[in-house]
Amino acid sequence: MEMDRLRKILTNGYIALLPIFIWNIFLTSKLPPAFNPKSFNSDIPFAIIIGENIFRSIIFLLPLFFRLNISSSFERKGVITFSLGVALYFSSWLMLIYAPNSGWSNSVLGFTAPAYTPIIWLIGLSLLVESYYFKLVYSKWHFILPSIAFSIFHVSHTVYVYNRIF
Repeated sequence: MEMDRLRKILTNGYIALLPIFIWNIFLTSKLPPAFNPKSFNSDIPFAIIIGENIFRSIIFLLPLFFRLNISSSFERKGVITFSLGVALYFSSWLMLIYAPNSGWSNSVLGFTAPAYTPIIWLIGLSLLVESYYFKLVYSKWHFILPSIAFSIFHVSHTVYVYNRIF
């Protein structure tokens, strides 16, 4: 009984998000001032804020209902995609934190990298999912489509901030 409960916890889709949450909690304050939540959210069109928050909620709640598996070659490709995406996402933050005045960090591509690199790990996560915990057949598109929508709104938000600063 306890082993079954532990297995359910360890294969829950939310487990994959924990490194992302921990990273964001501990390092958001280290980002350049433009990424301070008050500054970052200032003067952003309401439609972008609403769309971004709706799809953020979906992509961060939906994994609670995912059962992960890495036994097939397809799912192992998900591990690789997820890991690569996380590494790129973390690297994009590190560039902004440790080289905030570099050409990369001051370019639109570098400044917005933390907004567009999540799509890689989000797609990787979608490939890791074996099924839902309830009786609905899982399709990777159930997660990829809201992830794409979130990314569009999130990148748009970050481009607004970039244009305001540069």
